[in-house]
Amino acid sequence: MNCTDTHVVSSSSGHCANDAAAEAVSAADAEDGNGQRSRSVPVAAAKPNSGLKPCPLRAPLVVTTVGLPCRGKSLASHKVARHLSWRGESAKVFNVESNATADTLHEISAFFKEGNNVAIIDGMHLTRSSRQLLINFCAEQLFHHLLIEFSCNDQCLRENIDDTVKFYHQLDQNIDWERRIKENNERLTPRFEPCSPLEGPMITVNNSEDPMFHSVTARGVRGSIQTNILGVLASPVIRQQTFYFSRHGESEFNVLGRIGGDADLSPRGMKYAERLARQLGGPGSAPDCPKPKLIWTSELRRTIRTVQNIPGPRAAIKDLNEINAGICEGLTYEEIQERFPQEFAWRDQDKFKYRYPHGESYLDLLQRVDSVVQALLANTDVLVVSHQAVLRCIMAYFKGTKPDDVPYINVPLHTLLIVRSYGYDFKVETVPLKVECVDTYRIQPKNCSTSRTTADALTTVPAHFDTPLSQQMPTTIS
Repeated sequence: MNCTDTHVVSSSSGHCANDAAAEAVSAADAEDGNGQRSRSVPVAAAKPNSGLKPCPLRAPLVVTTVGLPCRGKSLASHKVARHLSWRGESAKVFNVESNATADTLHEISAFFKEGNNVAIIDGMHLTRSSRQLLINFCAEQLFHHLLIEFSCNDQCLRENIDDTVKFYHQLDQNIDWERRIKENNERLTPRFEPCSPLEGPMITVNNSEDPMFHSVTARGVRGSIQTNILGVLASPVIRQQTFYFSRHGESEFNVLGRIGGDADLSPRGMKYAERLARQLGGPGSAPDCPKPKLIWTSELRRTIRTVQNIPGPRAAIKDLNEINAGICEGLTYEEIQERFPQEFAWRDQDKFKYRYPHGESYLDLLQRVDSVVQALLANTDVLVVSHQAVLRCIMAYFKGTKPDDVPYINVPLHTLLIVRSYGYDFKVETVPLKVECVDTYRIQPKNCSTSRTTADALTTVPAHFDTPLSQQMPTTIS
């Protein structure tokens, strides 16, 4: 059942049927934030008695932001789009000066026809008439519609204005941006018409970086996507953030080419732990080096040992444990190919969705670390020491990586990753700490057939040091 374009659903039958969108019959003029007259969207009046409504499972969603300047609309819009895209939806932010125009809605319609499903219109939409045009558009096209109204307290407003002034000052230093922004706010405030419950599903956000003052309310929110948006907005948007990520130091299993398990650090892994501590406020560190406010590790020994000399409050979090390899725990890739060649091929064919028997897939892992990412975004200066697959899923959020590409993000051993926020974007700095280690990165082989030869299956397996099984037995596997 596909209801994403001109398909409609009858309230009496509950079945989808084709129906052409109504022709536009009216147009209105709206004044934008600069006092200019702009052509608004030509739309027909909604037909509340038509008995038609969006298909609840497949209809695309249009999200409209509402609020005066410097209330946090853009940061929140891009945060929501990033989260939805990370979770496998196809979301995009459409920036408008003040109100959505006919061109905006044509772009959104084309965006949905390409198979995408969430459009976020980042604008002010201060008047009920400007919002009604969008409500009518969504009613005609059989799209879901969600309003998000933003406000903030005086302190948050001052901080937002300061950040905006700094940004525009870099573009043009000859303009008094602070005065211009404040005058714009004063001019637009009397024109603002707050959203009414009669306008449709709505989320109201009172922004603050302080979680005690940040508040969110909702009316008519339904469905998984809208509920996810509500969850993202429930956490304060921290403007300036820095995070530190690292895999554990090289483990005994890394040296042997074995996956999973609960092995201890190798001698080189211990050396990396010392080097990482010097980098982040531990013994031998410089006075001005960064010091994490929180340290999060998995429950496995190799991550806990890696941070043992780094000062700061710490927690071992189950959701940061490495992907569960099920029946393949503790095996080398060579052993997996020998014992389970079909499983090995299936995983190479679709590494993101493949689930180890009695284990997990990357898709499972992405869902598991969602809570970790949301907790990160409510903090700053956090050090996370975890595992290759887990950090791939977390870094995919900050890099904007598509789900299918997540299993091939390179997160090397003995490397510190520093993530800093820049407006609504993030930049990743890679800092190798120059301690020798094995390379565990494996690209997808060209031949993924279940009938391939062993040589084809193992062609991209990274080199490691093999030892007889009798010498490996003392190492425990949890």
